[in-house]
Amino acid sequence: MTRADEGAIAVYRERFAQIMVEYGMPRMASRVYAALLVTDSGKLSAAELAERLEVGASAISGAVKYLVQVRLVERGREAGSRHDFWGIHEHTWSHFVSQSDPMLARVQVGADEGIPLLGLDSPAGRRLDETSRFFAFIREETKLSMAKWRRLQAAEREAG
Repeated sequence: MTRADEGAIAVYRERFAQIMVEYGMPRMASRVYAALLVTDSGKLSAAELAERLEVGASAISGAVKYLVQVRLVERGREAGSRHDFWGIHEHTWSHFVSQSDPMLARVQVGADEGIPLLGLDSPAGRRLDETSRFFAFIREETKLSMAKWRRLQAAEREAG
């Protein structure tokens, strides 16, 4: 397949967006993210996104607001231009996962707060205890995994 096969790329883009929807991302945000992902530059203006996705500017506005909030894309501006663009972070998924600790910590702390209230002798208290321990585990494993990922990335850069 060549880059000239824009129809096949559009079909793939929508298929990838559907995967993101199935994992909980809002539909329009998924479509915008997928559009950015399959663009060589990784960045598009709001007008370019609206044109490619055949939607209005308001749909793009809400989608990029969500994507910025969850730190999958960032707003930028080309030097000398008055037009903003939306772009994928250079290392989007590792960046996303690295930034997830505050949310994971909030769930863990929230569970911890309920344990004394409900007591470990109750089923609800035991569920909260398991929730807290699970999120503590995930937080630690995420830190270790991200450190390993950075080492692998550095080794690949050194290897050329």
